[in-house]
Amino acid sequence: MMNRIFSILILLLLSTTVMLAADIKLNTRNLPADAVNEARKKTAEIMDKLSLTNDSIRENIQIVITNRYLELREIHQNYDERNRKIEAMGLPKEKAADELERSYYQYNSDLYRSRFGYIAWLSFYLNNEQVETIKDAMTYNLFQVRYNDFLDLLPNLTEVDKNRVHHWLVEAREFSMDFETPRKMRQMFTKYRGRINNYLSSRGYDLRKATEDQEARKMKK
Repeated sequence: MMNRIFSILILLLLSTTVMLAADIKLNTRNLPADAVNEARKKTAEIMDKLSLTNDSIRENIQIVITNRYLELREIHQNYDERNRKIEAMGLPKEKAADELERSYYQYNSDLYRSRFGYIAWLSFYLNNEQVETIKDAMTYNLFQVRYNDFLDLLPNLTEVDKNRVHHWLVEAREFSMDFETPRKMRQMFTKYRGRINNYLSSRGYDLRKATEDQEARKMKK
């Protein structure tokens, strides 16, 4: 209940007026038709994972997800275009580095704003379990795959360490939703896997031995 109230308050901040369901419109952002069709295709695959019986909610969620994909494409394109212009200016190395750093900060700010608003809209219409389903579907279920792999790799993980691994993989999923391709998403999870491996090693787990044991178990199956 509190999550629903919080989401409503966020939406009020995102708009000067309370937007009704009928006010949600597809924003193609002047992107080419093939980009819009690709976004719709990805959205349809995600919608297949949901069981929404309310036609109005289903329609609005389709628009929310498609708008998110289109906004992401625009953010990435704008970032690449800014960087190309900076590199083409022939600035001194230090000045160019400063400009590229500012561009990167703007890029991250745009992604954060987009992600924040996206989750708020989803939470306005859906419960937590449904939002989780969408997050997993958008990121090709990499969170569940990686988490289950850690549990299989280290069956003796303590509850404290399970919670830490779970927390970091949830964080990896949040950031991976900012990318458009599975490759980029996998790279984000790989980055967090390195962080998790370092943490587990510091906790006394022998990851090399655990990997050997895991492979031996797989061979027996």
